[in-house]
Amino acid sequence: MNEYSPTWFELFLQPIAPVQTEREAAFIARWLPQPAYCAVLDLCCGQGRHARALAGRGYRVTGVDSNAAALAAARRVSGDPIVYLQHDMRRLAELPGTFDAIVCLWQSFGYFDAATNADILRQISQKLRHGGRLALDIYQRDFFERNQGTRRFKHEGRAISETKRMDGDRLTVTLDYGPDLPQDIYAWQLFSPDEIATLARQHGFELLLACAGFDQATPASAEVARMQLVFERDS
Repeated sequence: MNEYSPTWFELFLQPIAPVQTEREAAFIARWLPQPAYCAVLDLCCGQGRHARALAGRGYRVTGVDSNAAALAAARRVSGDPIVYLQHDMRRLAELPGTFDAIVCLWQSFGYFDAATNADILRQISQKLRHGGRLALDIYQRDFFERNQGTRRFKHEGRAISETKRMDGDRLTVTLDYGPDLPQDIYAWQLFSPDEIATLARQHGFELLLACAGFDQATPASAEVARMQLVFERDS
């Protein structure tokens, strides 16, 4: 499983502006209207950025992540009654109870082989009540098939080299931060909108929305790296 390093958190997560988080949370809130959807599981919650924003909107939030350091950071800054649990998403079925909705954001789905990813989606379905909803924010496969190779850029004052490579439906991203820090290498199974919709349908989900930019008026396309999808479990 991808393990996000302290360097990654410092360079790419911590600088995210609060206005962006609020925009993403507002999108989620539009598709998880209360009181129908109150109990929310933030799957792969990291340092709790979305969990806090949703709790601030009145949701009862449980945040789950396998990264102990990220959860410790989330607990330090959380002023809302959020339950944080260290747990492997591959054993989601072991969590007690069910939820009205599950959100899995910032390309946190697809870490494993195809069979394991499909089983995680099955477990997500089982942790939702009938009529419950799933919001996914994942990479668009078609975009990355067209945008491979190496780019060099500066971020937060550091020169970074990023190499993206597709092998079938697998994306591998290598981040080189320079000689003083170890590389980060991450890999995922990617999907087109139709592919993830077909897989979700096999586990009892109906696709309600596929868009980009956390804007329901902007369709998911090969021109945009990420897409947001909302599914509803068969009632």
